Amino acid sequence: MTKPIVHYYPGHDDRIRVGSSAFICPIDHPDTGNVSNQSVVRTSNVISHNKETGDFETENSIYRAVKI
Repeated sequence: MTKPIVHYYPGHDDRIRVGSSAFICPIDHPDTGNVSNQSVVRTSNVISHNKETGDFETENSIYRAVKI
C-alpha cells in the first residue's frame, strides 16, 4: 500500500524525532474525519527524517515540508 503524502508548514517548535511521534500542523491530511488540518497533531512513530529538508516518514504517512 502506498502511503499518503501530507504537506505541512515547518515551525521552530516542531518536534520530529526518529522513533517517536512527531507534533506538526498538517495542511492537507486526507483523513479529515480524524485530522483537522488546522491545529497541531500527533503522528505515528517517525521512521526517517531529513533534517535538511524537513521531510519525514512515519509508519502511516510521508510528510513534506512546505517552504513559505
